[in-house]
Amino acid sequence: MNLILYFFSGLLVAIIGALPLGTVNVAVINTTIKENISSALKIVFPAAMGELFLILFAICYFKTIQGFIAENSWLEYIIVLVLLILGFVLIYGKKNCIKDEYGECIVSKKRFQLSKEGLGFLLGLFNPTVLIYWLLVISFLSTRMVLLDLNTGLLLLSIFFLGAFIGKSITLYGYGKCSHILKMKVKGITAIINKVIGTLLLIVAIIQIIKLIY
Repeated sequence: MNLILYFFSGLLVAIIGALPLGTVNVAVINTTIKENISSALKIVFPAAMGELFLILFAICYFKTIQGFIAENSWLEYIIVLVLLILGFVLIYGKKNCIKDEYGECIVSKKRFQLSKEGLGFLLGLFNPTVLIYWLLVISFLSTRMVLLDLNTGLLLLSIFFLGAFIGKSITLYGYGKCSHILKMKVKGITAIINKVIGTLLLIVAIIQIIKLIY
């Protein structure tokens, strides 16, 4: 019974955490649109693996980190600033490019390009917003549902990690699949999605500013 509880706890909270648009989601969407779903999967699985390290870190240090964030409110202002900058760049940013048959930008030459697997892993690993999410989730689960700390059995933690990995992977795959469908039906979808994502980021930033003020 505990195995099932830990598995579905990891699965559900990972799906919920992966639903909001983030850097990994955007990378999956753009890769699917510019290339194909198979290329996007090279980002999906490493990103899910990278997030497991965030979960482990959160389990080990969530009490200490929560105290640090509470004592350093300036971190929230930095997050808002980053959201605003990303939002404006996505909405108003322009770039010269060569277009493919779908009207999407392609890059002809690159001196250096990180592999998709490496990109996915780094995006999954270095993600402060996701780390904060897992800190809150683990704190909640540990007090309400399942115990998640260094005293938890290795088997139970492994099952929780498995559920989280699957939850993150299937959610990102869903983003990729939806992007593939849109790519086949709408030309110039990259620019449209960038503007939509940028607008959403600005909305989130404005909501956060209101919270900080009031």
